Amino acid sequence: MKTSRHRWLITTTASLALLLVAATVFYFTGGYEKWRDERTLSDACKGLITKGDARSVSGGSRIYAKQDHQFDFLFSEDDRSGRLTNCVLKDRDARSIVAVDIHWTSKARATTRTLQFQLQQNIRTGTVPIGAGWPGSIASDDGQLFGIVELTCRNKQEESLLVTSRVLYLNADDENRAGLARFTTSTAKRAAERFGCDAPMGKTTGNVAPDPVRNQVPLGKAAGTCAPVVALTEGVKQAGTVSAGDAPSDPHTLAEGCYLTDANGYQLYRLTASYGTLAENVRREAGVFDVTGGSGFEDKNHRGYGSAQCTDSPKRSLYTLKPVMRGINMGLTVKNPDPRFERAALKAFAEQSAKTHGCRDLKIP
Repeated sequence: MKTSRHRWLITTTASLALLLVAATVFYFTGGYEKWRDERTLSDACKGLITKGDARSVSGGSRIYAKQDHQFDFLFSEDDRSGRLTNCVLKDRDARSIVAVDIHWTSKARATTRTLQFQLQQNIRTGTVPIGAGWPGSIASDDGQLFGIVELTCRNKQEESLLVTSRVLYLNADDENRAGLARFTTSTAKRAAERFGCDAPMGKTTGNVAPDPVRNQVPLGKAAGTCAPVVALTEGVKQAGTVSAGDAPSDPHTLAEGCYLTDANGYQLYRLTASYGTLAENVRREAGVFDVTGGSGFEDKNHRGYGSAQCTDSPKRSLYTLKPVMRGINMGLTVKNPDPRFERAALKAFAEQSAKTHGCRDLKIP
């Protein structure tokens, strides 16, 4: 009896010792920290982001997440109630920060306000399609990247799921842009499954087009969003245009842009197209330039807009043309503004974009 009990004590003590050694090794070799970080991804981001997806966009491998409420004062009550999740990803080895926000579009004003500024007004930002059949876009600035996908829910009347991502302190090179596209679309797919949004999905995303603002092409090589504009050769030449920020035309993208640039590298005009909730928010946040009607043009200020009804959205699309202001006195960069060319450029740009997206009832000034 004593022998059996003695053996049991020896066995139990040895097992506990082995467990203690294993736990110590697990802790000091980083296993505990890795497990803890993976738990934060699941908890803070509601299981919508895998470690593999996070690695594709963060630039590192020691990734953890937390919920971020520091900017909640910027959000209205509707924004907060419509938010399904928001989390921030950080890496213990890299400087990059990734913010993810998921909303029902009926309650997402503050989220789209940020995108509206970046995609429409920030002259450092260029926009391209995510591609692969996804209703989304990628935009990049000098030190940040933006991704947006809007899934129209077939089982929820006039409701969509908006997934946005923003990356700080990461180079906007081709690899990172493609990583953000994969990250945003994978998150959107999981969010649709989690929150019951029956929506058509795209395929696995591959490469993303280069940033058109930083990869200007000669006018004769513009084959996408700028092609119908640069075909207006006389007006383009008079404006002083020598190159174009041209992006691929895509029937699914939420935002398009064409950026005309002079010989000194200064932008002259920005032509933009917005679809879905983004278009609705641009109208709401347009400020002194009223774009709430069907179309309009201000000859004195050299800016105009148009709109169309698109088959897959109850919201009218929006097309804009604006000259770029520069300098202390905020004068026009374009030296010889011509309202006739500006109207013609807006018309050509809007007609191609509306046709590509399958829109009807195009209204242009």
